[in-house]
Amino acid sequence: MLSQVKRIPRAAGLLGWTADAVALNAAVPRELSRLGHHAGRPAPGPPARGAGLLLVAAGATLTGWAFATHYQAAPRGWALQAAPTPGYLLRKGPYRWSRNPMYAGEATVWAGWALFYASPAVWAGLAVVSAAFATIVPWEERRLLERFGEDYRAYLADVPRWVPRAPRRPRPADRRRLRADRDRNHQGGALEKEHYR
Repeated sequence: MLSQVKRIPRAAGLLGWTADAVALNAAVPRELSRLGHHAGRPAPGPPARGAGLLLVAAGATLTGWAFATHYQAAPRGWALQAAPTPGYLLRKGPYRWSRNPMYAGEATVWAGWALFYASPAVWAGLAVVSAAFATIVPWEERRLLERFGEDYRAYLADVPRWVPRAPRRPRPADRRRLRADRDRNHQGGALEKEHYR
């Protein structure tokens, strides 16, 4: 008899992820901002604080979207295993445009807090978090390549690691090929309709 895989229920996983995200991306920057509080630095002006809050909101939205995508992909919860590699390959939601939207969102949140607080300690925290992500991601990619093989290799080729690519305009040769494919499909459809008359 096969042993049943133990799983973290989706609600517990979501609660844990949310608590971790709030602790790392809100509580830690706030506490770091207090480290130089009495140094006599002038407070940042409203434009910098407003821009910081916009970045925090944008990063939190991206991170939340990535969490929601994971939540939808694991209807039975997440398998408890030694390696933190999911049992599924995400290519939807924000994962269509970035292989690491969760990390990108968190780094954006940190950049927003750094602007908002104008604290050298928060800027240093952003540098540490970014360096940690830059170290973790290649390790995770190797694990995912081992697990998903060619499917993940194709994903690596299609989707950038961090920042989405600008949509590229098809070259003339690509446009001609697309037109030919469309015409061939259209003719095939017309022939099929003729066959059933």
